[in-house]
Amino acid sequence: MVWVILLLLCSNVLAAGAEQNSPSNATAATDYARIPKSSVYEVTIVEGNVSRKMEVFQSSCPEYQPGYMNMAPVDEHPMKMFKGRSISWVNFSFSDRVMVQVRVLDPKKVSFDGPVKIFPSRYGLKPVINGNVVSFAMTRPGQCSVEIGADGYKNGLLIFANPPETDKPDPASGNYCTLDKATPAKINSVPEAYSGIYFTKGAHDMGVYHVPAHIKNIYFEAGSWVYGAIVMDGHSNVKIFGRGVLSEAKLNYRESHAVEALQNSDQIDLEGIVLADTKFFAVRLLGTNNIVKWIKIVGGWTYNTDGIAAFAGSTVAHCFIWSNDDSLKPYRSNLTISDCVVWQLNNGAVIQLSWGNAKATNVTISNVDVLHAEWNNNAANRGILSCIGDKFAKGGMSGLQQSFLIENLATETPVPFIFNVRPNPASPDQIRDVTFKNWNIKMDMSTSYPNYIECSDSTNRFEGFVFDNFMLNGMTLTESNWIKAGRFETKNLTAPVFKE
Repeated sequence: MVWVILLLLCSNVLAAGAEQNSPSNATAATDYARIPKSSVYEVTIVEGNVSRKMEVFQSSCPEYQPGYMNMAPVDEHPMKMFKGRSISWVNFSFSDRVMVQVRVLDPKKVSFDGPVKIFPSRYGLKPVINGNVVSFAMTRPGQCSVEIGADGYKNGLLIFANPPETDKPDPASGNYCTLDKATPAKINSVPEAYSGIYFTKGAHDMGVYHVPAHIKNIYFEAGSWVYGAIVMDGHSNVKIFGRGVLSEAKLNYRESHAVEALQNSDQIDLEGIVLADTKFFAVRLLGTNNIVKWIKIVGGWTYNTDGIAAFAGSTVAHCFIWSNDDSLKPYRSNLTISDCVVWQLNNGAVIQLSWGNAKATNVTISNVDVLHAEWNNNAANRGILSCIGDKFAKGGMSGLQQSFLIENLATETPVPFIFNVRPNPASPDQIRDVTFKNWNIKMDMSTSYPNYIECSDSTNRFEGFVFDNFMLNGMTLTESNWIKAGRFETKNLTAPVFKE
């Protein structure tokens, strides 16, 4: 009788082992009513002999309306700056080889008035153009941007191509409560007999979900679209995974971080899903030993839409980050961050070392591709690498960054500047033994912005900086040319070492 009641509460509507990885099934029988679809692009996926027209979603810059959904005055500037812009995206999984066909539906927004580019260049994807259709083949998973014409990025298209799922749960196992059209009442009433939640295809609206102690797995089926946010508080070992979407579109601005783990919430495993329409930090994991893989972040337009923070002992890999604040935040020790693609809007740093109290040793960041960095000034929290420190001079803060390796970092389009490492003197910050290896940077030299590496404390100079094969606009930086070629301004910096 108890089990019958549980089945009534959590209707298991899916057959065990249903395949969701092939394009032919990725969006089948999915109700996306009222979820914004792209008016700019149509995308078809061809894998083997199977062709499937995909759902293409669209996030458009909102109109600034004071007070609406708690919009604040600080939101007015970015919303006016990006007025009329949108970003479209498609999400699928594949195994060996897939052909992507992109058809432009709105030539007023995207015109073939210039070259067609597919970033990151590291992927080596070659577009074939036939009228208003762009085709290209992918042989490995990844995230890329299709940019058509001179200003195509302003209404751009992102391709999120995932590896096949290997850990899709069986909803009939008895461990998962399967939710169809979830509501806050439904998700907060999941019986304690269940350790997992299974979101089925289609739309759900759960609000801000504070994960209870008995829930250890939260699965987003391919084709699921879940409005809300997820918070762990004093709750470790939670896995959030799948190929669906978690959207903050229905939350107020800065109401909740999309996925947050507060102190004493360790070993959070976040994999595979899309975090859409962010209105605050996308991933904020303050516990230790977390895993963040194949996460795609898209559609945050206002400030405070930071990317990924995962504290000591964590691994971040194969993620796409669209943000209008700091994208990667290596604030604690023993971190590994690799294979990330970043689109930075006009605020925040690609890699932010500290806002005052960050202390990190033994950090490796590798294979980072910066598609765009749209800064229109050189405020201290902007830059490919920034250390802002205690910006507001609150006092009582100090920072330490030591034994960092940042390698294989490239910019696809020219950025206004690179380094903004000048922590506020209100927060003493020590930076030692940082290696920049195999950087390939395009910098817009028409601006007057310098690159800052400035330490305010002459008794604790920045030291141990190494530039190993650092290319700037096609030139290798050396001991004799770096200051002039890179417009560097330095203070209390022990002379760096240069390797070619």
